[in-house]
Amino acid sequence: MSSRVAFEEARKACEIEGGALLSIETETEQKAIEKLLQDLTSSVSGIFDGDFWIGLMRNGGTQEHTSFTTCPELYKWTDGSVSQFRNWYYDEPSCGGEACVVMYHQPTAHHGLGGAYLYQWNDDRCNMKHNFICKYEPGTVLYVKKDR
Repeated sequence: MSSRVAFEEARKACEIEGGALLSIETETEQKAIEKLLQDLTSSVSGIFDGDFWIGLMRNGGTQEHTSFTTCPELYKWTDGSVSQFRNWYYDEPSCGGEACVVMYHQPTAHHGLGGAYLYQWNDDRCNMKHNFICKYEPGTVLYVKKDR
C-alpha cells in the first residue's frame, strides 16, 4: 500500500519492488485483505477514506461496450488470467470509459444502494489517483522506506 497514484503508476511501482498489483482469486483472499485494511485503519496512523487499486482491468481498455451481460467477463488480472472470483459493488462494473478496478474503502461515505462503500470492487478511470495494494511471492524480502 502506498500513496495515491494512477493505475499504471501503481502497477509499475509494484513491479519495481518485485511484486504485482493485488489479485484476489477467492472469497478467503478477499476476507484476508478486508481484515488487513481493518487492522490498518484501526491504528492511529491507519488509512481512512481512500480506494485501492487492485490488479484487475478490462481487456480492450476504455472502449465502450454495449452489452452489460458480457462486460464483467472482459476483466482480467494484470498477469492476463481471467478473474474467477468477483466482488463487484451493486450495479458495477459500469463498463463505460472506466477500465481499471478499485476496491472501495470509504468508511465515512453515506451508504449507497449496495450498502457501505467498503471492500467491494468498482471500475474507475485509469488516470484517477488512488492508494494501491501490491502482492509478493512468499519469501520476498521487502524493505520499508520512510520519509524523513
